Amino acid sequence: MKVVLVDEDKETFEVLNELAHLSGSEIIYFDNIDSAKNFFKENPDVDGLVIERYIHNIPSGELISYVKNLKLEIPTILLTSSITEEEKEYFKNLGITEIIEKPFNPLEVMTAIVEYLSKEKGRDYVEERLHAEKVDKASLKLLVEKIINFLKKLFGK
Repeated sequence: MKVVLVDEDKETFEVLNELAHLSGSEIIYFDNIDSAKNFFKENPDVDGLVIERYIHNIPSGELISYVKNLKLEIPTILLTSSITEEEKEYFKNLGITEIIEKPFNPLEVMTAIVEYLSKEKGRDYVEERLHAEKVDKASLKLLVEKIINFLKKLFGK
């Protein structure tokens, strides 16, 4: 799978990327909306979008609307540290598939993408897009350590 991540926090990329590699997936990282727009215009073969609510003080709705206008049928996951009920409603109306509050479990992000694609495009599509690899215990241990350090940073510990 190919998932685009647009977030100012490079650590979000590192954690999601480590997890993605375990399934043979790819996280394509941008820290600004214009670069992500250019990528989507040139590379429509993407399986999901994960985006923070604001990128350098620009509302993510700008990119979400852009992707929607391209008629890409992909899940869009919004990451945020806090959100009001009114904002949740706004983003749901904008077409957000899932809102996940930070600190987050990276497995939850990838699971939301897989569930959406399975429901909308079928299990065969998901299996074709995922290239399962054998994972050794050392890789899993490293991933768990990175997730723990990421969560510690988010909690300020």
